[in-house]
Amino acid sequence: MSKAHISATSLLCRLLEQDRPEIDGAAFLDTDFILSGRELIHERLLAVGPAPTHVSCPDCGIELARIVRAQKNNQVLLYCDECEEVSASEEITKSYTINLKKFIKRLAFSLDFDSTSYTEIDADVSWRLGVQEFKHRKAQTWYFARHLFKPSVALKLLKQINADRASHSAKILTSSKVPLPDGSPLASFNVVNLSAAARLTQSRFLFFDHRMDSGVSPTADETPPHTTLRFVRDKSLAYVGGVKYPLEGMQQNILLSLIDSRTHQLELYDLAEKSGSDAKDFKTSKNFGRNMTVYKTFIKYDRSDLLYKLIIHPEDQGWINSPS
Repeated sequence: MSKAHISATSLLCRLLEQDRPEIDGAAFLDTDFILSGRELIHERLLAVGPAPTHVSCPDCGIELARIVRAQKNNQVLLYCDECEEVSASEEITKSYTINLKKFIKRLAFSLDFDSTSYTEIDADVSWRLGVQEFKHRKAQTWYFARHLFKPSVALKLLKQINADRASHSAKILTSSKVPLPDGSPLASFNVVNLSAAARLTQSRFLFFDHRMDSGVSPTADETPPHTTLRFVRDKSLAYVGGVKYPLEGMQQNILLSLIDSRTHQLELYDLAEKSGSDAKDFKTSKNFGRNMTVYKTFIKYDRSDLLYKLIIHPEDQGWINSPS
């Protein structure tokens, strides 16, 4: 099985765990993402979404740039109030979204259920995939759910399982990390991460039977960190959407300055000083150059307060104190 199929399954789970399973075209400019993202498009699990009228300026990373017109060589002309005319790859003007209906239909088909076997439990969140009947052992009822770490989602699925009288035969697939948090309503159930138990292949998912009862979490290679600054200090790395971004020295210093600030926000001159910059014309966004994805994901400039603020993502809430 190709590396692209393996990484595509992991990427699919990470996207499914987002509130809106979407991703912007800028991510496709990163070579680490291209193989897995393109595989999802090829398998028609990722579809092109509505085209935006404005995108984040690739030069400054602060202002919204208006899309002016297409140019030659797959480029597009943008206009930013700060940078004025800017050329960028046309990929930046695209968006992609997971077709949840097609994904669930593909999942049910891969478990040998017909196209009418699955039913939606919680809109766009959980489904009953179907019931497998056996001659010499009890039937199994299959379910899939996103956001299963949320108690409200787990509780709603549990109520459906009880209504189906399937509490002793339920098989639950999820895009969430396992094991589930302590105290989850589904803590005693057999819950398996999809990327640990199956791999995307041509037109279906290939399941590994020996992993279906293990309840193990995927390995580090299968589920790398999603969006976090946890590795900035020790490894000079940031993760965005599961993609690893090595940081240059000044990029690391800027992020650490905001992390270590009590309120996680600094004025420009304070940020320059704490980052150790002696540049006369210090510009935060310019220091990130080709790492603009990291900049836009973790740093926000508040024009009303003239402050650079750290954007704290869910994976970092446990070790970075939120601003008061």
